[in-house]
Amino acid sequence: MSLTFTRTTQSYDPETGLNTPTVTTITGSAIEVRGDPQRYRALDLDLSSQPTLFFAPTTYGETPQPGDVVVWPATNGSTYTVKDVARIAPDGVTIAARIVIGK
Repeated sequence: MSLTFTRTTQSYDPETGLNTPTVTTITGSAIEVRGDPQRYRALDLDLSSQPTLFFAPTTYGETPQPGDVVVWPATNGSTYTVKDVARIAPDGVTIAARIVIGK
């Protein structure tokens, strides 16, 4: 299923004295997979309400980060926040990731 992760950061402009939001999106495809119970316990996450996604980015090397948000269609379009990312990067560049999302 196609997904888009969204990251909003603030950039300070010293000339205006204002913060300007910058939005970054990371697109790709994901499926829900079984979460690792040991990792969930170590991070104090709830296996029953925080799905793990196997995500492959459209653009080689792009990786969602904790704090990014995503709409997960399998839950009737609820918005989730990235809680944990385990990259699959055999050469140091992300080709896929296991991502835990939650409310």
